[in-house]
Amino acid sequence: MSALCSATSLERAEPMAATASRVARWLLVEHPGAWGPEPVPSRRMTVTVARALARTANEASARLLLIRRSAGQPRTDGREVYAVDSRPGGEQLWRRHVTDDAELADLRPPYGVQDPTGWEPLSSPLYLVCTHGRHDRCCALLGRPVAKALSQRFPEQTWECTHIGGDRFAANVLVLPEGLYLGRIEAAESVRVMDELAAGLLPAGRVRGRSSRPLPTQAAQQFAREATGRWRVADLLPLRQEGTGPDTWSVQLAGPGGPGIEVVVRYDRSGGGEQRLTCDALEAKPIPMFCQVSLRELPADPGPSP
Repeated sequence: MSALCSATSLERAEPMAATASRVARWLLVEHPGAWGPEPVPSRRMTVTVARALARTANEASARLLLIRRSAGQPRTDGREVYAVDSRPGGEQLWRRHVTDDAELADLRPPYGVQDPTGWEPLSSPLYLVCTHGRHDRCCALLGRPVAKALSQRFPEQTWECTHIGGDRFAANVLVLPEGLYLGRIEAAESVRVMDELAAGLLPAGRVRGRSSRPLPTQAAQQFAREATGRWRVADLLPLRQEGTGPDTWSVQLAGPGGPGIEVVVRYDRSGGGEQRLTCDALEAKPIPMFCQVSLRELPADPGPSP
Protein backbone atom coordinates (compact mmCIF):
# COMPACT_ATOMS: atom_id res chain seq x y z
CA MET A 1 0.00 0.00 0.00
CA SER A 2 1.34 3.43 -0.92
CA ALA A 3 2.03 6.15 1.64
CA LEU A 4 -0.91 8.19 2.86
CA CYS A 5 -1.34 11.43 0.92
CA SER A 6 -1.67 13.35 4.21
CA ALA A 7 1.65 11.98 5.46
CA THR A 8 3.39 12.93 2.22
CA SER A 9 1.91 16.43 2.29
CA LEU A 10 2.99 16.94 5.90
CA GLU A 11 6.48 15.61 5.21
CA ARG A 12 6.85 18.10 2.37
CA ALA A 13 5.55 20.90 4.64
CA GLU A 14 3.01 21.76 1.94
CA PRO A 15 1.38 25.12 2.75
CA MET A 16 -2.36 25.07 3.47
CA ALA A 17 -2.99 28.76 2.82
CA ALA A 18 -5.78 29.51 0.34
CA THR A 19 -6.95 25.90 -0.02
CA ALA A 20 -10.52 26.39 1.24
CA SER A 21 -13.05 25.43 -1.42
CA ARG A 22 -15.07 28.41 -2.67
CA VAL A 23 -18.54 27.93 -1.20
CA ALA A 24 -20.99 30.60 -0.03
CA ARG A 25 -23.98 28.39 0.81
CA TRP A 26 -24.34 24.87 2.17
CA LEU A 27 -27.12 22.29 2.37
CA LEU A 28 -26.49 19.52 4.91
CA VAL A 29 -28.63 16.38 5.04
CA GLU A 30 -28.31 13.68 7.68
CA HIS A 31 -27.59 10.29 6.12
CA PRO A 32 -26.42 7.70 8.68
CA GLY A 33 -24.53 4.57 7.79
CA ALA A 34 -21.91 3.98 5.13
CA TRP A 35 -21.37 6.48 2.32
CA GLY A 36 -20.40 5.62 -1.22
CA PRO A 37 -17.58 7.38 -3.08
CA GLU A 38 -19.95 10.08 -4.38
CA PRO A 39 -21.57 12.79 -2.20
CA VAL A 40 -25.14 11.91 -3.20
CA PRO A 41 -26.10 8.39 -2.05
CA SER A 42 -27.43 5.57 -4.18
CA ARG A 43 -28.69 3.45 -1.29
CA ARG A 44 -30.96 4.07 1.73
CA MET A 45 -32.39 7.03 -0.18
CA THR A 46 -34.45 6.74 -3.34
CA VAL A 47 -33.02 7.96 -6.61
CA THR A 48 -35.91 10.44 -6.87
CA VAL A 49 -35.11 12.01 -3.50
CA ALA A 50 -31.35 12.03 -4.14
CA ARG A 51 -31.79 13.75 -7.49
CA ALA A 52 -34.25 16.25 -6.00
CA LEU A 53 -31.74 17.17 -3.27
CA ALA A 54 -28.96 17.64 -5.82
CA ARG A 55 -31.26 19.81 -7.94
CA THR A 56 -32.37 21.88 -4.92
CA ALA A 57 -28.77 22.53 -3.89
CA ASN A 58 -27.78 23.43 -7.44
CA GLU A 59 -30.67 25.88 -7.87
CA ALA A 60 -29.77 27.55 -4.57
CA SER A 61 -26.04 27.67 -5.48
CA ALA A 62 -25.36 25.60 -2.37
CA ARG A 63 -22.90 22.78 -1.73
CA LEU A 64 -24.66 19.56 -0.73
CA LEU A 65 -23.03 17.51 2.03
CA LEU A 66 -24.19 14.39 3.82
CA ILE A 67 -23.73 14.34 7.59
CA ARG A 68 -24.00 11.73 10.35
CA ARG A 69 -23.35 11.43 14.05
CA SER A 70 -20.15 9.77 15.23
CA ALA A 71 -20.31 6.13 16.28
CA GLY A 72 -21.90 5.72 19.69
CA GLN A 73 -23.75 9.03 19.58
CA PRO A 74 -27.55 8.84 19.91
CA ARG A 75 -29.73 9.76 16.97
CA THR A 76 -33.45 10.29 16.44
CA ASP A 77 -35.80 9.01 13.77
CA GLY A 78 -35.88 11.01 10.57
CA ARG A 79 -33.16 13.35 9.38
CA GLU A 80 -31.71 16.64 10.50
CA VAL A 81 -31.31 19.16 7.68
CA TYR A 82 -29.30 22.38 7.85
CA ALA A 83 -29.11 25.33 5.48
CA VAL A 84 -26.11 27.61 5.88
CA ASP A 85 -25.18 31.01 4.48
CA SER A 86 -21.45 31.72 4.84
CA ARG A 87 -21.30 35.10 3.13
CA PRO A 88 -19.43 37.72 5.20
CA GLY A 89 -21.91 39.89 7.04
CA GLY A 90 -24.79 37.56 6.20
CA GLU A 91 -23.76 34.44 8.12
CA GLN A 92 -26.80 32.40 9.08
CA LEU A 93 -27.59 28.85 10.09
CA TRP A 94 -31.01 27.17 9.99
CA ARG A 95 -32.22 23.70 10.98
CA ARG A 96 -35.28 21.58 10.36
CA HIS A 97 -36.20 18.00 11.22
CA VAL A 98 -37.60 15.83 8.45
CA THR A 99 -39.54 12.70 9.40
CA ASP A 100 -40.40 11.54 5.89
CA ASP A 101 -37.98 11.45 2.97
CA ALA A 102 -40.78 12.70 0.74
CA GLU A 103 -40.27 16.09 2.42
CA LEU A 104 -36.73 16.18 1.06
CA ALA A 105 -37.97 15.97 -2.51
CA ASP A 106 -39.88 19.23 -2.00
CA LEU A 107 -37.37 21.00 0.23
CA ARG A 108 -37.28 24.78 0.00
CA PRO A 109 -34.10 26.28 1.48
CA PRO A 110 -34.57 29.48 3.52
CA TYR A 111 -31.89 31.59 1.79
CA GLY A 112 -33.11 35.15 1.38
CA VAL A 113 -36.46 34.46 3.09
CA GLN A 114 -37.52 36.27 6.24
CA ASP A 115 -38.97 33.95 8.91
CA PRO A 116 -38.97 30.88 6.64
CA THR A 117 -41.65 28.35 7.51
CA GLY A 118 -40.38 25.14 9.05
CA TRP A 119 -36.82 26.36 9.59
CA GLU A 120 -35.33 27.18 13.00
CA PRO A 121 -32.50 29.74 13.16
CA LEU A 122 -29.51 28.65 15.24
CA SER A 123 -26.89 30.72 17.03
CA SER A 124 -24.35 28.01 17.91
CA PRO A 125 -21.77 26.95 15.30
CA LEU A 126 -21.53 23.54 13.68
CA TYR A 127 -18.30 21.53 13.53
CA LEU A 128 -18.12 19.24 10.50
CA VAL A 129 -15.31 16.70 10.31
CA CYS A 130 -14.67 15.02 6.97
CA THR A 131 -14.64 11.23 7.49
CA HIS A 132 -15.43 10.21 3.90
CA GLY A 133 -13.23 7.12 3.77
CA ARG A 134 -14.67 5.85 0.49
CA HIS A 135 -13.37 9.06 -1.09
CA ASP A 136 -9.97 8.96 0.62
CA ARG A 137 -8.77 6.78 3.48
CA CYS A 138 -6.92 9.67 5.15
CA CYS A 139 -10.27 11.29 5.90
CA ALA A 140 -11.52 8.22 7.76
CA LEU A 141 -8.27 7.33 9.55
CA LEU A 142 -7.55 10.87 10.77
CA GLY A 143 -11.03 12.37 10.79
CA ARG A 144 -12.91 9.86 12.94
CA PRO A 145 -10.78 10.35 16.08
CA VAL A 146 -11.30 14.12 15.77
CA ALA A 147 -15.05 13.71 15.30
CA LYS A 148 -15.21 11.46 18.35
CA ALA A 149 -13.28 13.92 20.51
CA LEU A 150 -15.43 16.87 19.44
CA SER A 151 -18.64 14.88 19.86
CA GLN A 152 -17.82 14.19 23.48
CA ARG A 153 -17.55 17.92 24.19
CA PHE A 154 -20.01 19.32 21.61
CA PRO A 155 -22.50 16.47 20.97
CA GLU A 156 -25.18 18.62 19.32
CA GLN A 157 -22.81 20.70 17.20
CA THR A 158 -20.51 18.00 15.83
CA TRP A 159 -21.15 15.97 12.68
CA GLU A 160 -19.13 13.76 10.41
CA CYS A 161 -19.48 14.83 6.77
CA THR A 162 -18.75 13.79 3.22
CA HIS A 163 -15.88 15.15 1.12
CA ILE A 164 -15.13 18.86 1.54
CA GLY A 165 -11.83 19.01 -0.37
CA GLY A 166 -8.16 18.80 0.53
CA ASP A 167 -7.91 15.14 1.59
CA ARG A 168 -4.13 15.50 1.99
CA PHE A 169 -4.72 18.01 4.80
CA ALA A 170 -6.71 15.57 6.94
CA ALA A 171 -8.08 15.77 9.47
CA ASN A 172 -10.19 18.55 7.98
CA VAL A 173 -12.73 20.48 10.05
CA LEU A 174 -15.29 22.89 8.60
CA VAL A 175 -16.71 25.48 11.00
CA LEU A 176 -20.14 26.81 10.03
CA PRO A 177 -21.73 29.24 9.41
CA GLU A 178 -18.44 31.08 8.72
CA GLY A 179 -17.20 28.43 6.28
CA LEU A 180 -13.82 28.34 8.02
CA TYR A 181 -11.62 25.47 6.84
CA LEU A 182 -9.11 24.02 9.30
CA GLY A 183 -6.59 21.35 8.34
CA ARG A 184 -4.24 18.87 10.03
CA ILE A 185 -6.34 18.97 13.18
CA GLU A 186 -5.40 16.33 15.74
CA ALA A 187 -7.85 14.73 18.15
CA ALA A 188 -5.88 15.79 21.22
CA GLU A 189 -6.04 19.47 20.28
CA SER A 190 -9.48 19.61 18.66
CA VAL A 191 -11.52 20.70 21.69
CA ARG A 192 -8.98 23.37 22.64
CA VAL A 193 -9.01 24.72 19.07
CA MET A 194 -12.80 25.10 19.12
CA ASP A 195 -12.73 26.73 22.55
CA GLU A 196 -10.15 29.24 21.30
CA LEU A 197 -12.21 29.90 18.19
CA ALA A 198 -15.21 30.64 20.37
CA ALA A 199 -13.01 33.14 22.20
CA GLY A 200 -12.08 34.79 18.88
CA LEU A 201 -8.65 33.26 18.29
CA LEU A 202 -7.64 31.41 15.11
CA PRO A 203 -5.32 28.38 15.43
CA ALA A 204 -1.94 29.26 13.94
CA GLY A 205 -0.74 26.60 11.53
CA ARG A 206 -4.19 25.07 11.09
CA VAL A 207 -6.08 27.63 8.98
CA ARG A 208 -6.78 26.78 5.33
CA GLY A 209 -9.04 29.77 4.65
CA ARG A 210 -12.64 30.89 4.64
CA SER A 211 -14.82 29.43 1.90
CA SER A 212 -16.61 32.68 1.07
CA ARG A 213 -13.37 34.62 0.47
CA PRO A 214 -11.60 34.67 -2.92
CA LEU A 215 -8.43 32.60 -2.96
CA PRO A 216 -6.05 35.60 -3.29
CA THR A 217 -7.69 37.13 -0.22
CA GLN A 218 -7.36 33.86 1.69
CA ALA A 219 -3.65 33.81 0.85
CA ALA A 220 -3.11 37.48 1.75
CA GLN A 221 -4.76 37.05 5.14
CA GLN A 222 -2.57 34.06 5.92
CA PHE A 223 0.65 35.83 4.94
CA ALA A 224 -0.32 38.87 7.01
CA ARG A 225 -1.21 36.75 10.06
CA GLU A 226 2.13 34.98 9.91
CA ALA A 227 4.03 38.25 9.51
CA THR A 228 2.25 40.21 12.23
CA GLY A 229 1.11 37.55 14.68
CA ARG A 230 -2.45 38.84 14.47
CA TRP A 231 -4.53 35.69 14.86
CA ARG A 232 -7.72 37.23 16.20
CA VAL A 233 -10.76 36.34 14.10
CA ALA A 234 -11.68 40.04 13.87
CA ASP A 235 -8.22 41.11 12.67
CA LEU A 236 -7.06 41.66 9.09
CA LEU A 237 -10.50 41.69 7.51
CA PRO A 238 -10.35 42.28 3.73
CA LEU A 239 -11.23 45.70 2.36
CA ARG A 240 -10.25 45.39 -1.30
CA GLN A 241 -8.84 42.94 -3.83
CA GLU A 242 -7.76 43.92 -7.31
CA GLY A 243 -5.71 42.35 -10.05
CA THR A 244 -2.38 43.97 -10.77
CA GLY A 245 -1.00 41.64 -13.44
CA PRO A 246 -1.11 38.06 -14.70
CA ASP A 247 -2.02 35.80 -11.75
CA THR A 248 -1.18 38.66 -9.36
CA TRP A 249 -3.42 40.54 -6.94
CA SER A 250 -3.15 43.34 -4.41
CA VAL A 251 -5.23 42.78 -1.26
CA GLN A 252 -5.84 45.45 1.36
CA LEU A 253 -6.60 44.26 4.88
CA ALA A 254 -7.96 46.28 7.77
CA GLY A 255 -5.97 46.95 10.93
CA PRO A 256 -8.04 47.19 14.14
CA GLY A 257 -7.66 50.73 15.42
CA GLY A 258 -4.59 51.34 13.29
CA PRO A 259 -3.14 51.22 9.78
CA GLY A 260 -4.06 48.41 7.46
CA ILE A 261 -1.83 46.10 5.48
CA GLU A 262 -1.40 45.67 1.74
CA VAL A 263 -0.32 42.24 0.55
CA VAL A 264 0.54 41.44 -3.05
CA VAL A 265 0.21 37.75 -3.90
CA ARG A 266 0.96 35.72 -7.01
CA TYR A 267 -0.60 32.42 -8.09
CA ASP A 268 2.12 29.94 -9.02
CA ARG A 269 0.55 27.11 -10.99
CA SER A 270 3.28 24.60 -10.18
CA GLY A 271 5.10 26.16 -7.24
CA GLY A 272 4.26 23.29 -4.90
CA GLY A 273 5.94 20.70 -7.08
CA GLU A 274 4.13 17.48 -7.92
CA GLN A 275 2.24 15.23 -5.53
CA ARG A 276 -0.54 12.69 -5.45
CA LEU A 277 -3.53 14.75 -4.33
CA THR A 278 -5.35 11.71 -2.91
CA CYS A 279 -4.26 8.32 -1.63
CA ASP A 280 -5.67 6.53 -4.67
CA ALA A 281 -4.38 8.96 -7.30
CA LEU A 282 -2.53 7.07 -10.04
CA GLU A 283 -0.02 9.83 -10.71
CA ALA A 284 1.38 12.97 -9.16
CA LYS A 285 0.14 16.34 -10.39
CA PRO A 286 1.48 19.90 -10.16
CA ILE A 287 0.29 21.66 -7.02
CA PRO A 288 -0.59 25.34 -7.44
CA MET A 289 0.14 27.68 -4.55
CA PHE A 290 0.19 31.37 -3.72
CA CYS A 291 3.45 33.24 -3.14
CA GLN A 292 3.88 36.49 -1.27
CA VAL A 293 5.28 39.22 -3.53
CA SER A 294 5.23 42.03 -0.98
CA LEU A 295 3.68 43.03 2.33
CA ARG A 296 3.60 46.51 3.79
CA GLU A 297 1.76 48.41 6.46
CA LEU A 298 -0.30 51.29 5.13
CA PRO A 299 -0.04 54.75 6.69
CA ALA A 300 -2.81 55.64 9.07
CA ASP A 301 -5.56 57.83 7.62
CA PRO A 302 -4.99 61.29 9.12
CA GLY A 303 -8.65 62.11 8.73
CA PRO A 304 -10.18 65.28 7.23
CA SER A 305 -8.28 68.54 7.45
CA PRO A 306 -9.59 71.06 10.02
